[in-house]
Amino acid sequence: MRLKRTVATVATLAIITICFGIYLTMDLAIFPNRKTSIQQEFQDNKWLHFEGRLKQLEKDLNKNHDAVGEIKQAIRHILPSSTENSNKIVKTIEEPMGMPAPISEMIFDSSCPIKVTYPPRNDIQMLEMYKDMKFDNPDGGVWKQGWNININENMWNKHHKLKVFVVPHSHNDPGWIKTFEEYYDSQTRNILNNMVDKLPEDPRRKFIWAEISYFSMWWKDLPAHKRDVVKKLIKSNQLEIVTGGWVMNDEANSHWISIANQLYEGHQWLHMNLNYTPVSSWSIDPFGMSATQPVLLKEIGLKNMLIQRVHYSVKKQLASQKDLEFKWRQLWDGTGETEIFTHMMPFYSYDIPHTCGPDPKICCQFDFRRLPNHGLNCPWRIRPQPITDANVQERSITLLDQYRKKSQLYKTNVVLAPLGDDFRYDHSVEWDVQYNNYQKLFDYMNSNRNLHVQAQFGTLTDYFNAVKAEKKLSEFSSLSGDFFTYADRDDHYWSGYYTSRPFYKRMDRILLYYIRSAEILLSLAHISGKPGSKWIAHKENGLDTIMTEARQALALFQHHDGVTGTAKDAVVNDYGQKMLDAILKCQNVVQRCTNLLLDGLGADNQASETIFYNVDDLRQKQDSLPEQYTITIGSEVSVKKVVIYNALTFNRHETVSFLVSTPFVEVLGYNDKRIPCQIAPIFEHLASMSQSKYKVSFVVNIPALSLVRYIINAINENEMPMESSLSTVQIYNLQADVEAPKGFENVDISLSPSEFTIQNARVTASFSEMGLLKAMRIGHQTYPVHLDFAKYGVQQQAERSGAYLFLPNGQATPLAASNTVVKVITGPIYSSVSVKIPYVQHTVTLFNTTGADSLGLEIENIVDIKETNNFELVMRFSTKINSTNEYFTDLNGYQVLRRKRFKKLPLQANYYPIPTGAYIEDSDTRLTLLTGSPGGGASLRSGEIEVMLDRRLMQDDNRGLGQGVVDNRPTRNIFRLLLERKTHKCQTTSDNHPSGFHTISAHVALETMMNPLMRMLRTDDNDVTSQTGYTPITTEFGVDMGLSSLKTGVILDNKEYLGMILHRKYLDICFSDRVLLKQFPLSDGTVNISGILPPSVANSKINRAPLTFLSIQESVDVQKKIPICPMDTKAFLLHR
Repeated sequence: MRLKRTVATVATLAIITICFGIYLTMDLAIFPNRKTSIQQEFQDNKWLHFEGRLKQLEKDLNKNHDAVGEIKQAIRHILPSSTENSNKIVKTIEEPMGMPAPISEMIFDSSCPIKVTYPPRNDIQMLEMYKDMKFDNPDGGVWKQGWNININENMWNKHHKLKVFVVPHSHNDPGWIKTFEEYYDSQTRNILNNMVDKLPEDPRRKFIWAEISYFSMWWKDLPAHKRDVVKKLIKSNQLEIVTGGWVMNDEANSHWISIANQLYEGHQWLHMNLNYTPVSSWSIDPFGMSATQPVLLKEIGLKNMLIQRVHYSVKKQLASQKDLEFKWRQLWDGTGETEIFTHMMPFYSYDIPHTCGPDPKICCQFDFRRLPNHGLNCPWRIRPQPITDANVQERSITLLDQYRKKSQLYKTNVVLAPLGDDFRYDHSVEWDVQYNNYQKLFDYMNSNRNLHVQAQFGTLTDYFNAVKAEKKLSEFSSLSGDFFTYADRDDHYWSGYYTSRPFYKRMDRILLYYIRSAEILLSLAHISGKPGSKWIAHKENGLDTIMTEARQALALFQHHDGVTGTAKDAVVNDYGQKMLDAILKCQNVVQRCTNLLLDGLGADNQASETIFYNVDDLRQKQDSLPEQYTITIGSEVSVKKVVIYNALTFNRHETVSFLVSTPFVEVLGYNDKRIPCQIAPIFEHLASMSQSKYKVSFVVNIPALSLVRYIINAINENEMPMESSLSTVQIYNLQADVEAPKGFENVDISLSPSEFTIQNARVTASFSEMGLLKAMRIGHQTYPVHLDFAKYGVQQQAERSGAYLFLPNGQATPLAASNTVVKVITGPIYSSVSVKIPYVQHTVTLFNTTGADSLGLEIENIVDIKETNNFELVMRFSTKINSTNEYFTDLNGYQVLRRKRFKKLPLQANYYPIPTGAYIEDSDTRLTLLTGSPGGGASLRSGEIEVMLDRRLMQDDNRGLGQGVVDNRPTRNIFRLLLERKTHKCQTTSDNHPSGFHTISAHVALETMMNPLMRMLRTDDNDVTSQTGYTPITTEFGVDMGLSSLKTGVILDNKEYLGMILHRKYLDICFSDRVLLKQFPLSDGTVNISGILPPSVANSKINRAPLTFLSIQESVDVQKKIPICPMDTKAFLLHR
């Protein structure tokens, strides 16, 4: 027995030794060039031992927490000497009492609608429906994408009449083939002028209008008596404003805050000018429908919505079930609290040939704009006929047959028949021929009782009211999910526009960042009580007007031919110039408010045009990449004061970088003590380095919603303090000499390529000889994560990829690259790897902080494909994560959906919008890719994820644009890549739950990437009056609770308010350790609004409000904690 036991023990030890040897071999293969064994490293180097790293990280975190507390305390002592209400402020600001025990779970009341442990029950769940659908496309006859509809005329009688609402409309794109202003001058003004003249001619006439950007422009020049006519038309229900947004927004690329802003701009205008609140939404042209749109419309207070562009197979399936009308609710909603009644149009398009019924050949005959000599024809070559006594019977029966057939696709006896198209009714004659001929048809139908029909013109809400009068909402199905990716016919999937014109998609996100940041600073300045605080947000003479103009520029770009990248080149340039002007306006607001809040001189001078601070983001042209200022300091001028602004509601410990003219600098913190900094050379072309500018980087500690001053000093070379570190520079595979800049004479140049690693306290990253990511290690485990770039070509057929469509010629092929020169910078603050491959300048940075920037790798791609033809570039990550056929993508930065890759669908159908991020996962590991600008992406194999970077197409895709996409510009894309492993046995959602949720790390990494710390340069470095910081907060939110908007100038019933929007995320905590929960604490499920307001207004009255602030709801005790459910959005009005 002893011998057997000994043999077994020896065998076991041998197996363990062999396995450990294999592990070492693999580890050395992925993380090469070790000078010591892995055992020695784990013994000798605490940074390579994960527990050691966590302990050090926790220690650094405690230091940073103390530093933030010191900053608040220092600012507290400053405030009494510079603020009117000093006693109140001293009394209210409390000292931090050390780090509280972290909350380790999402806390919320059981009454909240969110359900994650099981899939909420719905009658229709879109992902499940996709699993069952065949996606075949048989010829359906006259309804090509449907079937032959048969009717029984006996279905209707005098007690059971068919009710028909014909809804005249004109779809006006705020930019597409022409610019916004060109469309207005040539067509839209005429449409609205005709409307105000023609509708009063007959009280039975109705009309709907959607785009307030155009309506407000028209209103400015409208005489008073014409304005009175408009108001009467609205009051008499002849004119309905539908949705009421500034534009009809895109739903794939737009961020939810931008959608809310464009709705706010439209609704505020309607309230101030017409005292009008929309009831129903009209979304007929966006290319696919997001599940975020209905929840925002619900929060605004709308009751109904209509949608059109949905995959033809989905329409057919829902029509076959009579489920084209449904209660659309959120994926995680288990109570129905978020649902809104929705009508889906059944046919191919929203034009007249595809709206009266299933046969476009017949419907086209009832578009009287196509009468002879009216400029338009019917493709089916049967023209309309003017309605006369001789033909009214036959024409009425023919049209009624279409109405009856259409009714068979819905559960009620009410038919909606839109009557319009793009820029219709721009000639007065069209109003006459449409309304007069239809009225003759209605009169005949209604007067012949044996037809059993009641037909009339109607508004959209007229239709919805009739539907709800016939059936209870409980009799309609509930539906959850979204309607991406849209296909209008065959394999023509509209997944190309997710990426088209990425330069301007990036600009969209930058402008959103500036608007949100400037709004918050302007609000804080306005309520601060400081000199200048009264004028600064004045509705007419203050900065609020500038913010309105900036918001409207961003709102205009949310149009479904704006942020989508699907407009003519000249129109894109026009959008770009408007956004650039808006960015510059926001920068001006930011610097003026910063000067006021820091008690700078001149803050109370309304007429002053002085620039007190330069925002370190220099943008000179709308189509060029931004630059940073170079701070020129030396022996003559040795000091530069800078201010950092944190627009988020949690403390930030992150890296900021400035360009300086000398490598010999020191950085002083808010207390004028030195802090660590890292200086690096600037690479200009391949391996050449600038001789006149350098990058200085340092870690800042900025409390929530706060401003903190730092100082950069030039010093003598021989006086460099220990806190100032020159980066180590290594260049691999360089066959030439380089001229090293001052201070970096010891650049390490290798003639051959080599693999290497970079690391911080949480992450170790390994790179191939090409300089591309190869693997990542978290904890004790190494994971292959291979990054590469690939290209798609286009189909060699008549129909090819264009601005809208993605029609690839097969799988992507890797980009060929060889002999790359790899540049590596390392130091105590960050490490970076930079390589130039065809079409991409690729840089990976790993920060060494205790903040959100250190949780993963930051990737910057500067992409330039203007020398290519029919070329679509993607970045891919390949891992061994067993993600099978599932992946997760976000919608509008608001929520995350589970996706499945279907073999029955073409490649382009498995591409989805990625507005802010996507991830793949298996039972214990998750890889998350976060993006600073929207794009398209997919997981086309298990363990892989790819995102499209840019596309250049030489042809039109026959969707109306009339051009390819050939105006490509060098474009900067920013990503963050996080690899996470579950820290304990844990499952946030059930396996078949349709929702996904970001981890804490992914959430804060995304929020800080979307809202980077703003860097400002003081223009007067001799300034001694400005304070070293400003903070309004007394308590902080948890990271799951966000301040989405804080804006001045909200008008309701002629009174001005401050508007606040709060949004709470549900976060996946299964990937969180104790240090992470301390770094980024969760809320307790409540928020104390007074905690983020200056004490002078902390006792102000607050009321709940809808998302666009059109009414005052119940009052809220500002001093009490307000519970907010996860995935909920709450709006508040602060009385001034």
